[in-house]
Amino acid sequence: MALMQWDEAMSVGVEELDAQHKTLIDLINQTFEAIERQDEGQLPRLVEKMAAYGQTHFATEERYMRDIGFPGLEEHRFHHAKFKSTVDDFRRSLESRADLSQIFIFLSRWLAAHIMDEDMRYAPHAREH
Repeated sequence: MALMQWDEAMSVGVEELDAQHKTLIDLINQTFEAIERQDEGQLPRLVEKMAAYGQTHFATEERYMRDIGFPGLEEHRFHHAKFKSTVDDFRRSLESRADLSQIFIFLSRWLAAHIMDEDMRYAPHAREH
């Protein structure tokens, strides 16, 4: 069962960024499903893939915001840094065998809230450009 579903309400109106958000959601779902199946062999690979893709997405998104002159770029970078920190915590949790489901539910909720709140702040600015 998927933990998160893409919804058009999540669209920021920039095709490349929307596609990247969809990929992040898919990676979160794949990782959560591996946790549910107790497929521990897949978890490190999926978490690393999510972390790397998150870095790529954040760089793309921040570059886009800089290019369109979005005034909230620095605050947005702060939120990206929090996500990176949460993924690092998740990596450590894999090693210590902490309650992975709870951490991952938090991570997915954070991403959904980030898209719906923080990313939507630049969506009107993006549409102007």
